[in-house]
Amino acid sequence: MRRGANSYKPEDILRWGVERFLDEVAPKEPFMIPDLGFTEEENRRMDEILREERQATADGL
Repeated sequence: MRRGANSYKPEDILRWGVERFLDEVAPKEPFMIPDLGFTEEENRRMDEILREERQATADGL
C-alpha cells in the first residue's frame, strides 16, 4: 500500500485487514477544522438538520 495516496483499493484493505488498515491511516490525534466562513445562522441551521437526520435514523426512517 502506498503511503500518501489519496485513495486505497478494496483489495489493499482486505489484504491488510480492516483494523490494521485503520490503525495505519486514521488520524492519531484530533485535527482542527479551519473556519469555513459560515454565518452563525448557517451553523445553527446545519446543527438543526444534523439533529433531524440523527433522529430520523434512530427512528428507523
